[in-house]
Amino acid sequence: MSSFKSLQPKRFVAGIMALMMLVIVLFSVTFIAAEAEHDCCGDDCSICSCIRLCENTLKQIGNGSIGQTVVIIPIFLLCISIPLSVCIFKQETPVSRKIRLNN
Repeated sequence: MSSFKSLQPKRFVAGIMALMMLVIVLFSVTFIAAEAEHDCCGDDCSICSCIRLCENTLKQIGNGSIGQTVVIIPIFLLCISIPLSVCIFKQETPVSRKIRLNN
């Protein structure tokens, strides 16, 4: 039982790190898509440098291959959405709350 308790913080930290990676990937992709057709002001364009930074971040995360990222993102979304949907759609009834109904 004590090994299970020591494993909980590690799982929590791993889950937080996975969520942070997912957020980084989603925001980077969204920024690149939104600013792809911006009015470039030359070599010192700040938007172009941000786009390059986002592209480098995505390459470092995916090790240069987009295939791994495309496979991993739906898995992360499923892992997040399934527990949330269970919590949201769980109905409480008098029977599930073990309330005795006397007429």
